[in-house]
Amino acid sequence: MNFLALCQRVASDSGTVSGELPSTVAGQTGRLGKIVRWTNDAWRSIQLAHSQWLWMRSDFSGQTVAGTRTYTGVDMGVASRFGDFLCRNDARENRYSIYLTATGVADEGQLQYRDYDHFYTVFQRGVQTQNPPSYFTITPDGKLALHPIPDDAYTVKGPYRKDVQDLTADGDIPEMPTRFHDLIVDIALQNYLDVHDEATVMVPLHRLRTIPRFAELERDQLPTIRLPGPLA
Repeated sequence: MNFLALCQRVASDSGTVSGELPSTVAGQTGRLGKIVRWTNDAWRSIQLAHSQWLWMRSDFSGQTVAGTRTYTGVDMGVASRFGDFLCRNDARENRYSIYLTATGVADEGQLQYRDYDHFYTVFQRGVQTQNPPSYFTITPDGKLALHPIPDDAYTVKGPYRKDVQDLTADGDIPEMPTRFHDLIVDIALQNYLDVHDEATVMVPLHRLRTIPRFAELERDQLPTIRLPGPLA
């Protein structure tokens, strides 16, 4: 469902709107204006409930600049809605790679992760040379840092998390799987219209979990937890 259809469902199912359902989300005031806001807030609450939703994952591929160590998401080619670089923050991280752009993917190899404290104390002291990077970290302000400092243009690839999607136009469609779109209506009705008529805050996770379909969404759209080996 698109944003308008979701708002129409919320308005209809709430039983609090007299007259016709909204024909657009633009310029609504009064009760219909609140329903438009609550519907988008319900969608934002879902997205903010977990940092590992599968539909919010994507991949970047960006180019380094010789002599530059750190890069933002925009620097790495993500033009909009960059949330943060996805990183396991341990030695298991194997999703980041690099290759000399002029050579191409035949040169592609893995970048090895180091936690920021190690990276800072070992790699950022003394004379800093420029060479092909072999290591990376995520800095406290969310930037991607490389070591050694790139001596040429390299292409870096890896995963990132998208920032929250706001629904603003009639035709905007929530990015999560279509079969779960009804959950947005459920949350808008249960946590805004029925409980907090003047609500302006996001719905906390423990309240979301009182809605059965939210548990279905968690099972479907959160990564599977895998143990490193058999249980003793």
